[in-house]
Amino acid sequence: MLRDIWVAKSAKGFTVMTERRSMASVKSFPPVLTRQLQARQKAVELFAIRGFGQVSMRDLAAHLGIHAGSLYNHFESKESLLFEVIEELYETLLVNAQRQLSRNKNGTAKLNALLQAHIALHEQKGAYFQVAEHESRNLCTQHQERIQQLRQRYEGYFLTLLSDTGSHSPNLRAAVQSMVSILNNIPVWLDRTPLSKTERVKLMLETAQGSIAWALGMQRTA
Repeated sequence: MLRDIWVAKSAKGFTVMTERRSMASVKSFPPVLTRQLQARQKAVELFAIRGFGQVSMRDLAAHLGIHAGSLYNHFESKESLLFEVIEELYETLLVNAQRQLSRNKNGTAKLNALLQAHIALHEQKGAYFQVAEHESRNLCTQHQERIQQLRQRYEGYFLTLLSDTGSHSPNLRAAVQSMVSILNNIPVWLDRTPLSKTERVKLMLETAQGSIAWALGMQRTA
């Protein structure tokens, strides 16, 4: 069973694999869209560095190199920009998850692929993860509910793969929620260490495994 295989693999260690992903460069997009993507990326980086609440519209305009009045040509509001950024991240995670699940037949391979795809996305959207994890409290209630729905859908892929019976215990739910938060945060922490890229990826995978293995063990003894 998948649960037995996963616990066994967790105890023995994990073979780190990397996935090559080909993505279109922003240069291939129309000029207007390219400018919008570049502006969003710069805004996300500023939110990640200074915090959403500490960035004024004037600060944002200065960072983007445009007049404050021109901001509304790019974004409806600062809050709507924050929502779009976090929504984009979770929609990307969901698309990646669906792609990995369709490629892999074995349950354990699917689980491993989901973890690897999550970690690989950090190379492209590291600031997005940081903002999503720490600034979502600044969203309005409606936007927070939308993000929560997307995150729960994403966590649902892990729950389905990890549950043999189709029922999800509170321990398993808590472990998956914790694991996603760890995966969202840990790359930022590890960037400050002298570990190599391969060592960082291995540690992230092993940390995620630990949360899941604990939950599966608790289910067995329940």
